Amino acid sequence: MQLTLSEIAKLVDGKLIGNPDISISALSSIDGIVPGSLVLAEGSANLEQVKNSEAAAVLSTQEVENFIKPLIIVSHAFKAFIQLLNTFYPTSKPKAGIHPNACIGTNVTLGKNIHIGPFVSIGDNSIIGDETVIHAHVAIGEHVTIGKDTTLHSHVSVYNKSHIGNQVIIHANSVIGSDGFGYKFIDGKHVKVPHNGSVIIEDQVEIGANTVIDRAPFHVTRIGYGTKIDNLVQIAHGVELGKHNVLCAFTGVAGSTRTGDRVFFAANVGVSDHVLIDDDVILGARTGVPPKKHLLQGQIYLGNPSRPKDKALEQELSSTRIPIMRKNLRQLSETVKELRQRINALENCEE
Repeated sequence: MQLTLSEIAKLVDGKLIGNPDISISALSSIDGIVPGSLVLAEGSANLEQVKNSEAAAVLSTQEVENFIKPLIIVSHAFKAFIQLLNTFYPTSKPKAGIHPNACIGTNVTLGKNIHIGPFVSIGDNSIIGDETVIHAHVAIGEHVTIGKDTTLHSHVSVYNKSHIGNQVIIHANSVIGSDGFGYKFIDGKHVKVPHNGSVIIEDQVEIGANTVIDRAPFHVTRIGYGTKIDNLVQIAHGVELGKHNVLCAFTGVAGSTRTGDRVFFAANVGVSDHVLIDDDVILGARTGVPPKKHLLQGQIYLGNPSRPKDKALEQELSSTRIPIMRKNLRQLSETVKELRQRINALENCEE
């Protein structure tokens, strides 16, 4: 892909300052500038850094007078940069077709222009939507529905009765619909609770590699529209995530927890069972939420157990003062001891 700066400015609806005929064949970030590329640079420090680099031009929201390199000024630089990434480096889609080594059950409905790779297994009565891509070694159970333009990468497993929506991406080795971790200790042993529910993945969800989403005993585990889940995340049975949630790596959400929309889970968050999380809540890294808590709308929670940000920071700062407090307490104890000795001495003299 090669475009002139004038063509790029038109594509992203930007204002070009500089030579319109300069040709661009690569994009780069501020941390790894490629000679002759267009660089995304936001803020005075980054603009100063790129000024003396080998970059050919700069994409920014900030207009700078007498800048020595051509500038393309846009209202939202990162949004424009994503658009250019998709233009310069389009994702290649495998050719439509069914590999002869695929194993497809009875009464399976296959959409138009789908790709099914080698050693894929699709169970009876399942439905695969148009333009969907199923890579090698994917295992799909019975009565599964997969929507349009969805991609399942290698070694994904989808259990019976799961529903996956349109434009969903599931990365390698993830598991959708495995039994939830449910047991009852009866007569001296752990008795397994049957899990006959299902998992629903709504449209435009992306799920990272090695992530597991369990099915519920009776009802559904639901991942809301537009939610993005990182690698190595565990979603337990009966969890219902709202729209546009973000779950970073190593996060675990226990059974029957419900979240609102736009909830952000930073890395290594642990949420216990039956927790209710309102819209726009942010959970900081390594936050631990106890069972049956209600996290309030728009709040930031930190620590273990989780507390609102201001309270958590206050307690954290208090804990850093403990060594000083111990030292002061030791000095105070010594002073009291010395005063007690003096008082005893005076009382003995009076006698």
